[in-house]
This record gives sequence, structure tokens and C-alpha cells, in this order.
Amino acid sequence: MKIKPIIYSILILSVLSCSDGETKKQLSELKTELEKTKTELNNCTAELTELKNTAENRFVRAKKLLSENNLNGAKIEFQGIVDNFKGTNDASIASKEIAKIDKIIEQKRIEAERKKALGYKVLKPTTRVKYGDLSLRFDKIWKGKRWSFDDYGHKYFLRDAERGNSHIMTRVSITSDNNNPKLPPILVYQMNNGELKLLGTLNYKFRRWEDYGSYLGNTADYGNDFAHSKTIPFNCGLELSNDKLKSGTIYIVLKKQGCFNRTKVDYGNPEIAYRQSLCNPKQILKVEDFDSNYVLLKKL
Repeated sequence: MKIKPIIYSILILSVLSCSDGETKKQLSELKTELEKTKTELNNCTAELTELKNTAENRFVRAKKLLSENNLNGAKIEFQGIVDNFKGTNDASIASKEIAKIDKIIEQKRIEAERKKALGYKVLKPTTRVKYGDLSLRFDKIWKGKRWSFDDYGHKYFLRDAERGNSHIMTRVSITSDNNNPKLPPILVYQMNNGELKLLGTLNYKFRRWEDYGSYLGNTADYGNDFAHSKTIPFNCGLELSNDKLKSGTIYIVLKKQGCFNRTKVDYGNPEIAYRQSLCNPKQILKVEDFDSNYVLLKKL
């Protein structure tokens, strides 16, 4: 009876030994296959890298970077063509592109130095602004005591500034390709200690109405609706204290962002008005802000 357990043990050891040997063989084959796959993958990666870095593909990437105003990135791509395709027509073209980029970079450096030296003096006022679907023509920008608007023929409305205050006002005609555009904010900044600080935002008022009935909303005034008229005149204004206005040069600035919405008011006349939403103008403007979203209209 004692022999059977011994025989069983020998059989089990034999099976395990055979199984272990088979496993080692399979592992060895898998390892060989893995190494082969890694080699193929490395070869594919090298081929892909080579394909990506052909002169043609580098030109495509460089042009895309130029369209995104990424001059340094484009220069790297062109330089790669010069370094890897010496003596070819592609290398010659890339060299010329690099020279153009270097010239633009140098011009930008000189302009930046000029702006740094002149500061806000470099800014030039304009009475016409175009961005997106909108064109704005400013007929007059001034400071005064009386702001008039909503003229409907034999009567118009006046808003006199309180004692010690004045209005900053603009007459602007806005042309839109959109039937219901959002209008941009017209902002008042003041030069104070070398910085342009925000004082406020002008409000939009319609300059005129067809008649008293259209002012009341009894009849439609298509002249004050972009869905029917391409150009609408506005009188805009903001009341500020004279003491504040006297403490530094006033800059009237437009931000290229639509944030005044056409709204039907709950009470009062006229029943249609443009109301401010989220304009979020910068509290302090730097010279470089005028390179993109802000436009100087006038200094007062």
C-alpha cells in the first residue's frame, strides 16, 4: 500500500517536469516573436519619421504654422529642409522663406522697441472701424452738458448732466451684414500715472424715429431695425464727474466685441433698446492691447 503514493508522486513530478519544459519553450518562442515585433515596430517608426520629414511635408507644416503666425515654428521646419536636403531646389526655396521670416521678426522687434519708447503716443485715432459683420462710422465724439436722442420729428429727448458732471457723447452710424447684430462697447479710459484706466461704458440710444407712433411702438420703424435697414444711426452717452474728467487725458476706445443686445423693454418708451450684457472690458489697457481687440477713437 505504501508503494502507490510513491508511484503517484513520481508521476506528478514527471508531469510537472514536462509541463515546465513546455512552458519554457513557449516563453522562449514568445520572447523571440516579441523581439521580432519590436524590430518591425522600430522599422515602421523610422519609416514614419522619414515620411513625416520629407521636404513636401515640412513645407506643408511650415505653411500652416505661418498661417497661425507661428514664425519660429515655421522657421524650424524650413531649417529642417535646408539641413536635410542640401543642394536641392527645396533647400533653396526654404532658405528664401527663412530670410523672409528673419526680416519679419526683425521688423516686429523694431516696432516693439518703438512702441516701448513712445508708449501710448504711438496710438493713432480713427473714426472708422470695421470688424466681423460690422462697420462703424463716428461722425462726432465730444464732451458736453446736453445729450439728445430719440428725435421723432417735432420733439426729441434731452438728458442734461447734473451740476459738476458732463456727458461723453458720440454720434455713430453702424452698418451690419447681420440682421440682428450685437453692438460693441464704446469705452472711456483716462491716462493716470502712465496707465489707461477704465471710467465707464457709453449707452446706446437711437438717434431718431419715423414718427411719434413708431417711438411709442404703435407702428414699426424699419429704419431702426437691422432686419430691414443695413445702417442705423445712434447717439451714445455716459455721464461722469468733471473732477474725474479733469484729472487726466480722456481716451475714447472701442472694443471689438458684440455685447449690446437688441431688447424689448418691459416699460417706458421706446419699447426697443440696446442693453449691455457681458462686455468685460479690461480695467487697465496696455499699448499692445490695441494690436488686436481695442481701437482708439479719440483723445479728449
